[in-house]
Amino acid sequence: MRTRTTIPFLLLFSILAPSPAVRAMPGRDVNNDRVTFDFPETATFSATLTGPEKITSVVLEYGNLQQSCGEVIAKGFPEFAPSTSGAVEWTWDMRQSGSLPPGATIWWRWRYQDESGDSFLGEKQTATWLDEVHDWQSISQDGLRLHYYGKDPALAGSLLEAGLEGLRRNRDLAGLTPDGPIDIYIYPNYPDMQDAILFEPSWTGGQAYADFNIIIMGLSEEDDDWNRNTVIHELTHQLVGAFTFSCIGTLPGWIEEGLAMFSEGGLDSDMQSLLEDAIRRDDLITLRSLNGGFSELPDKANLSYSQSYSVIKFLIDTHGPEKMTRLLTALRDARPIDDALLEVYGVDTDGLDDAWRRSVGAPPRIIVQPTPQSTPTWVPTFVPIAGGSLLITPTPFVVPTSSFNESSSPISGPPLGLTLMLACLCLLILLIVGVFALGLIVRRQNAGKGRDVRA
Repeated sequence: MRTRTTIPFLLLFSILAPSPAVRAMPGRDVNNDRVTFDFPETATFSATLTGPEKITSVVLEYGNLQQSCGEVIAKGFPEFAPSTSGAVEWTWDMRQSGSLPPGATIWWRWRYQDESGDSFLGEKQTATWLDEVHDWQSISQDGLRLHYYGKDPALAGSLLEAGLEGLRRNRDLAGLTPDGPIDIYIYPNYPDMQDAILFEPSWTGGQAYADFNIIIMGLSEEDDDWNRNTVIHELTHQLVGAFTFSCIGTLPGWIEEGLAMFSEGGLDSDMQSLLEDAIRRDDLITLRSLNGGFSELPDKANLSYSQSYSVIKFLIDTHGPEKMTRLLTALRDARPIDDALLEVYGVDTDGLDDAWRRSVGAPPRIIVQPTPQSTPTWVPTFVPIAGGSLLITPTPFVVPTSSFNESSSPISGPPLGLTLMLACLCLLILLIVGVFALGLIVRRQNAGKGRDVRA
């Protein structure tokens, strides 16, 4: 099963802040400036720094080139003994930050300050994050750059042709074109590909990293059609992801995976049979459920892919590719999916689900009525007896509070439970006093009667 995920790039970034005046450095001030890879786990940066006076602080500024929502920079702080010249070294551990895809461009530079307060900034250096063990070969055409090793050049040429066909299909079906060169890294088998990235499922066969313009995949040794279709599938993810990139919006799973499946040319016999059986048994997944991630259960996941393909095919066959481009544009502009569908097709997610079901002869969608919810009780906030104001922070199990009319003032006072407890305590005290008083009265009456009898 192919998958498209975005790896968590967990770095501690700091936005560039104003700094002291930086002097231009002659090349001799930073020597032996290099990076050494222990792929795919670490990148170690090292250099020899020289200054006119004793160097007191050193910072490594580094990062990678990718599509992002703002210019940010990561910083490393190597150990350094104050001196006019000395070697520095700092290691970027991908096991802590999250892995980069093979082929990503890493950049770095050294910034240091001497005891006079002058700052120095070295030239920016770059390197390609890739193992140096394999003898990588490359072929390219029309902005596609395919890198491979351990396979016949004829096979690489066949996969490049599949990529060019994928570009043509995506251009014709959804108006998607590359915004720059796309690198495809082909591994001869799945284990080699999985060894090149960290923290990915063992069943991963291919991935697209749209923000890097990079695709990686492992080859099947038995199924050449699968290999060609995987190139097209992941290339579609790359084009869709780059086109719809947004810092505040999300792309529904059924659109992304449906387009990738549709660009392959159609469902295979097994996937088609799975979809037909679900239609016949009325066991389809609601389209709204497919807005998010797909199930990890194989049967449910395969049905999700099949349904997504069928819905995309219905939209393109019925309304044409131009409207699909408009839909992707609306999603890129951070429109919610229901608003985007209404704007382009005149229906929301549920309306599209109903129309698609009618087109494939599926039973109508079961409309589930929302479960009535009890109205939560307003819980007052108590004013502290002394000290500053209390800052209320959310907790994992906080009780929800309802809103109230701001024009009316809430009644403050002790909580109901405390009031009831105090009332019960008062009643109990009154009862005890009453019983005691009644006992005294009865005792005095009996004592008077006794004196009359003895007299």
